[in-house]
Amino acid sequence: MPSLISCHAFSNFVFSKNHLPISPICNNNLSTLSSRFSVSSASLPLQSTSSQLIHAPLEAILFDIDGTLCDSDPIHYHAFVEMLQEVGFNGGVPISEEFFVENISGKHNEELSHLLLPDWEFGKAMQFMDDKEALFRKLAGTELKRLDGLDKLLKWIEDRGLKRAAVTNAPKPNAEMMITNLGLSDFFETVVLAENCERAKPYPDPYLKGLETLNASPKNTIVFEDSISGTKAGVAAGMAVVAVGIRNPEKLLIEAGATYVIKDYNDQKLWNSLEEMSTKAQ
Repeated sequence: MPSLISCHAFSNFVFSKNHLPISPICNNNLSTLSSRFSVSSASLPLQSTSSQLIHAPLEAILFDIDGTLCDSDPIHYHAFVEMLQEVGFNGGVPISEEFFVENISGKHNEELSHLLLPDWEFGKAMQFMDDKEALFRKLAGTELKRLDGLDKLLKWIEDRGLKRAAVTNAPKPNAEMMITNLGLSDFFETVVLAENCERAKPYPDPYLKGLETLNASPKNTIVFEDSISGTKAGVAAGMAVVAVGIRNPEKLLIEAGATYVIKDYNDQKLWNSLEEMSTKAQ
């Protein structure tokens, strides 16, 4: 397992100071859910943020985990639909995919507890979030697969000896499970958890901690992200963000500050950019 960085030294993981009954679900439904889980960019509002340029020579790569290394959003969506229905959220009407993308995806659990359950006592609301994460881990155990082209990119990074870290809003058990199940325990030098940083994404704190831990320059570091909040965090930390647009609308990712959006890690836009940087560095 890679080192896990803590702001207060917890066995080498980075954690946010703020702490932000499971019903059975058939795993066979998840592939169907994944294939239909998509949102029209026209249905969501836009916000503007300045994107950053990618500078050579490249020094480090920072990856988000959920939705960036694997397509986990449909599983999170499924878990939220089930559990929010059980407690009567939205009058028992299942949340829509648009609602999930706009209000839930990429956000930290403390923020979500206030957003989704504002009238609940905080401890009870956070227990609900913990139960939801347990359901996610139960469902995701055999479902997670590396995104297309990721193996090629990881080899490219290793061959060049670039520094690398994972930076996530996910709770520690989720991060450990996903990295282990994806076979990436030996790839990352460190994993930064937002739980013990001063603020979680969309604030830049987790990514700034990643840069500090790797002793890397923001101008020579690329962030790979899939969410609006994560893209904003990477840009706010002064880095170029390549957004993986498998679920979130491309327009929103660009408006959040992404330098460009790729459909997966085989996208020629990515490889043209990496080749150009390699040429400039020579």
